[in-house]
Amino acid sequence: MRLLIFNIGSSSLKFNLYNISTGEKEMRGAYDRFSPEGAELSLSINQKPSEKIQSKATTVLESFSEIPQLMKKHGIADPDAISHRVAHGGTFFRQPAIITDKVIDTIKACTPLAPLHNPPALSGIEFAQKQWPKLPQVAVFDTAFHQSIPQRSHTYAVPQEWREAGLRRYGFHGSSHKYIAYRTAEVLGIKLLNLRIISCHLGNGASVCAIERGKSVDTSMGMTALEGLVMGTRSGDLDPGAIEYLQNSLGLTTEQISDGLYKHSGMKGLTNGFSSDLRDIEQEAAKGNPAC
Repeated sequence: MRLLIFNIGSSSLKFNLYNISTGEKEMRGAYDRFSPEGAELSLSINQKPSEKIQSKATTVLESFSEIPQLMKKHGIADPDAISHRVAHGGTFFRQPAIITDKVIDTIKACTPLAPLHNPPALSGIEFAQKQWPKLPQVAVFDTAFHQSIPQRSHTYAVPQEWREAGLRRYGFHGSSHKYIAYRTAEVLGIKLLNLRIISCHLGNGASVCAIERGKSVDTSMGMTALEGLVMGTRSGDLDPGAIEYLQNSLGLTTEQISDGLYKHSGMKGLTNGFSSDLRDIEQEAAKGNPAC
């Protein structure tokens, strides 16, 4: 069986075509550093060293259309099934799910909780369904691994009616944290049930997770992907009183504040808008830019 996997982030698209029978990666690629001129594509065919290619895709969504062309160019046949990483599944999904209309509607319902991530994932699902209409497709949820978090860890100290409306810690990057746990046990030669691990997912989005006996018991991200560590363009932890302050002092709307916290904060905010990419920031810091 050959499986095509899409990992759609807030600022990148990664894809892998695995031959499950042999364990080989027939194709592996990553689009990032999107700009009006295009994106950087790192592409590897049949486990050869990655090649850097300048893509014409200017957004994550545009990069999808290039993948079938790349497969055809390199003589790679269509897969047998497709898997999609989806950021937010709320409390609805504890396991991967075969994609149906009901599953798509549920992902859409969770979009307010992950406005940067769920829409691209839905677009990727829609593209793949049109491109490969007869293939089974599966959604794997970042939040699923954290469904094991105990009540004491996922409960916010807010009024009951707010909690009943859905305010709680969900956690993200679950697929990554789960992989880290299993891989750590393998490398150390210790059974996962005998390990307590703090795992770190560090990228444009970032989070840490406490894993006990193979299960998530706490994590830094919360109801949305804003909470926790400072990220590429996201603020991380922030005094909730700052929202009212910004509304009163700068006259900002809720939508403007949300846009600022999601897209213009984090590393981008700290560097006064220079960049959210640490590679660029480190180069600029070496030149003496104090913001970097």
